[in-house]
Amino acid sequence: MAKLTAEEEYITESYILSELARKVLERDLAAISKSPMKLKDPYIRLLEQNISRLSKELFSVKAKMKEYGLKVQLNSKDDTFSEYTIFFRGYVLTAKYLNVHLKNQVSKRIVRLFTGIDEHHGKQPVP
Repeated sequence: MAKLTAEEEYITESYILSELARKVLERDLAAISKSPMKLKDPYIRLLEQNISRLSKELFSVKAKMKEYGLKVQLNSKDDTFSEYTIFFRGYVLTAKYLNVHLKNQVSKRIVRLFTGIDEHHGKQPVP
């Protein structure tokens, strides 16, 4: 059975996590927009900026996916797992991710977006 290369795996996971992070921020933006907060404009701007940054990242990741011939499709999701089908180099791979793991990874990605700080290492990443 064929396996994803390290680069293909990185691209695939970047796509999945960026998509999920964008959905979370879009949901939060809708919730804050409807909330009775007194000063919601700064939060709305911050969310909109970061949604825009994520969209640009996704554009890049999708271009890489096209270059590598990768496609990712969400198959199913329950309370515990999310199952994705990954199409690559003429092969099909099914990957199951623990939802708690995805939630933690998306949270780290959002922290990095907002602060520029890598939560795992406690410092700003080197460009």
